Amino acid sequence: MPDASMFYNGTAKKITYASDISTIPLDVPGIYDIEINVNGRVYKSRVEVKDTTPPAGIVKPLDLYEGETASAEDFFESITDVTDVTVAFKTEPDFSKRNSQVVSLILTDTSGNTSEYETTLWISRLQEVVQVEATTGPLELEKFLKPNVTARSLSLVSGPESYDKVGRYPVRISVDGEIYESNVEVIDTIPPKGTAEPLTSWAGDYVEPERFITEIDDITTVTVSYKEEPDFDFVGEQTVSLVLTDEGGNETVVMTTLTTELDTEPPKIYGAKKATAYIGIPFSYKKDVYAEDNRDGEVPIVVDSSGVNLKVEGEYTAIYSATDSSGNTTTEEVTITVKQQSVTMEELEKLADEVLAQITTEDMTIREKARQIYEYVNTRVTYTGYSDKTDWMKEAYNGIVKGVGDCFTYYSMSQLLLNRIGIQTLSVERASLPGETKHYWHLVNYGEGWYHFDACIHRPPFDSFMVTDEELEAYSKRHRNSYYYRFDMDKYPRTPTKAEKSN
Repeated sequence: MPDASMFYNGTAKKITYASDISTIPLDVPGIYDIEINVNGRVYKSRVEVKDTTPPAGIVKPLDLYEGETASAEDFFESITDVTDVTVAFKTEPDFSKRNSQVVSLILTDTSGNTSEYETTLWISRLQEVVQVEATTGPLELEKFLKPNVTARSLSLVSGPESYDKVGRYPVRISVDGEIYESNVEVIDTIPPKGTAEPLTSWAGDYVEPERFITEIDDITTVTVSYKEEPDFDFVGEQTVSLVLTDEGGNETVVMTTLTTELDTEPPKIYGAKKATAYIGIPFSYKKDVYAEDNRDGEVPIVVDSSGVNLKVEGEYTAIYSATDSSGNTTTEEVTITVKQQSVTMEELEKLADEVLAQITTEDMTIREKARQIYEYVNTRVTYTGYSDKTDWMKEAYNGIVKGVGDCFTYYSMSQLLLNRIGIQTLSVERASLPGETKHYWHLVNYGEGWYHFDACIHRPPFDSFMVTDEELEAYSKRHRNSYYYRFDMDKYPRTPTKAEKSN
């Protein structure tokens, strides 16, 4: 009840109820007589009890066997209102209909306030939802039958292709020849199993947690995370805890170790060898030169050519350098010989194109073209034991036009023709000891790794087209001190092994 002063419009020192207000039924709408005492004088008044709040209820779904019915009240767990409430269907459910249907309900109190609710009604011989552990196998259809329900035959009509993903999926099941709907809820309560292996990485490099894992055993998809992220800047060995989490939220912790090392090894520069530049012809310092790092792979090369004058004949020094992400730097000084042209590049390229037109066809692979170049150079030159080893362009011209020279001539012709078909080449020179002759050949890469290419004639005979380090060394051992193909292997990329060699 409100305060008694609410019933008096004037001012007064003391206003109280004169009648017993506890006799007024506040849960029954209506108008009731009351008396108010104002400064000792009693006045008559009335109070009206109204209900403007609609009733509230909590609905629940119902699951019925075929042939059963239910009242509207059966769909409510509880109803709250100060007055009496009637419960009714907004639309009568179809109790002869199988499977799931929406049920609409109306609550009405004695003042006519209403509220509407929706829930579901499930009528079937099958349970509406059956939980199964994630599996790659078939469903056990008997689990879908309600208690005390039997069936002569059960078969799956439709459903997901597999049950290895957590979730809820609709299924259709034939029960004694009649189609029923249901749902399968795939759950995962079994934690995953896994195996982790130790890893070694560079200090400062982030390692994805998945890299440690060699094997995972779980029906569902498993994610890998760090329980505590390792200190990747730490140098040394540390314990790593990895958390395997499956789709059901089950977790397993596996332990391993991470060893982090400092990178102190500088990159290696390949192909930075003494070269000849010709006055008036553009010279590329970086052609067929590259650098590889044990950590970063291929890294950029910087060339300091400030000490080279390409307009004046002479010998100059260019400085090649490469730096990796750890700051390790390597440098090499290369002698650049600047000469006047004895033959123009245009003349050489014209000769090369004429030769290639005779020995190759457009449908050949680059390897097949390289083989034809090998055969041409090998048989074109008559070995005289003499060449101008300061001028490869001159020797390439002499080899093609005159057909005479020595190993440097074979090398120079190969250089011209191989570059003309676009094969990557590196020049190799024998590491000759005092009293030993020089020898020149190439390492070539046509897309399947580096191989040795030497079109020079050999005694004893040797097919030196696309050969491996292993094959080259075996031939070289036939000679005293293995001198024939002796070279500084640390300055060149390794070839595939003989077993890995592509045919």
